[in-house]
Amino acid sequence: MKYTLTYISLFLTIGLFAQNIPNGDFENWETRDHFKLDGWYSPTRNVQRTTDAKVGNYAIKLINTYSATSNGSKGYIRNIDYSNRDILNGFAFNGDALSMVFWSKHDLAPGDTARAYVVFRDEGRYKGRVDFRFSGTTNGQFVKYNVPLEWNGSRTPDTAWVYLYSYINSKVNGDGYVIFDDLHFENIGQRSPEITNADFEEWNNVGVDFPSGWRSIDLRTYDLYTSFLSGQSVFQISDSTAFQEGTSLLIKNYVSNNIARTGYCYFGTQDNDYYTPAFAFPDTFKYLQGYYKYLPEGPDTARINFRTWAQTSSRSNNNLYLTEAEDWTFFSMPLTYNDSKIPDSAAMIAYSSYGDTINGENTALYLDKLSMVMEPTPFNLSVPKNTLSAKIFPNPCQDKVFIESRTKIKYCSATNTIGQHFSLNVVNNTIDVSSLDNGLYYLTIRDSNGLTQNIKIYKATTL
Repeated sequence: MKYTLTYISLFLTIGLFAQNIPNGDFENWETRDHFKLDGWYSPTRNVQRTTDAKVGNYAIKLINTYSATSNGSKGYIRNIDYSNRDILNGFAFNGDALSMVFWSKHDLAPGDTARAYVVFRDEGRYKGRVDFRFSGTTNGQFVKYNVPLEWNGSRTPDTAWVYLYSYINSKVNGDGYVIFDDLHFENIGQRSPEITNADFEEWNNVGVDFPSGWRSIDLRTYDLYTSFLSGQSVFQISDSTAFQEGTSLLIKNYVSNNIARTGYCYFGTQDNDYYTPAFAFPDTFKYLQGYYKYLPEGPDTARINFRTWAQTSSRSNNNLYLTEAEDWTFFSMPLTYNDSKIPDSAAMIAYSSYGDTINGENTALYLDKLSMVMEPTPFNLSVPKNTLSAKIFPNPCQDKVFIESRTKIKYCSATNTIGQHFSLNVVNNTIDVSSLDNGLYYLTIRDSNGLTQNIKIYKATTL
């Protein structure tokens, strides 16, 4: 891997005193597990997988959460994603059904009502429905419901739109839950063709990954708003794009409501730790240092904000702005203080972009080896310079890339601008890139002597 020692400050003296940022090497990570029902739309964490099932291994649990200051939150799922109906727009259904059948265990607060609602359509035209509402408690037991369907003429649907809710009111009256299992349709005791995953057995873990001791926009969204970002923003990187051995932090922009937004990650365990004392800072360190890569989409700029306090009084508030760097690059951020008091605590936050204009969801900031020092001290001044010096052509390319090198290339990988990693075949110094989508990639090649080189290429349909 190639490293560039680009000093953001002008000081080159190796200092004697340093302190690591807690988990600033990003080697320790945690996962907040959350299992999402496969084939259904459920953006809220109030929808959970449960082993408290009547049939099979799992059922689905929809939870009501009371709040004294808001309407509270509910659990709901549906088989339509209104923002992406080309992918999820109801389930195919062609059965001759007379009733909807399901098992339920529920304990709802007085005044709260759950709902199972299905609409049947044929080529978009309304054909029938079932709208069943229930409340109260089943006293810890599963109860089987068999609800007649209301048909509009012939029973010839091609699609079923299914909605399940833990309450239908404007405000949650109290904590509660409803468990659904084995939802299906029948005609005089005979099951109709099954709809997708209505036995609630197939789940995917879409939980939030985060560095131990740190918080991210992903984790805050999950904890505060009982939902998920539309796209992940903070990643653990452990492949060839990471810094040396081990793992690194990747923060990237994400899209919400069709608008590109800034990803961020900060040290702490509380939601406001990015601007309040979060970790011990026992000296007047002069620099925050570390390594970064920055792959902006357009003119985006990354930002690191570092603050210190002395007995809860602010001592410093410094910002560092990072511009494009294709290779791992050393930085040292000067820290200036308001007065001579020695600080006792600090906080830091890193943003994938900064400013009023955010250019795209693919902007990516990589960080590693964060520490506080008296003078800049690169992690390893003896990192050998890359001597492979290979050339590639054509660039842009279509299906193949040819390597001009004095040695035989044995390995090649490609990384796109959102950190996805792909292994590529190399035969006789020719790389097959036909499997890659069009766009910008960073190739890492290695020869038979173990020397590596990073090269940027652009894959295009036509040249």
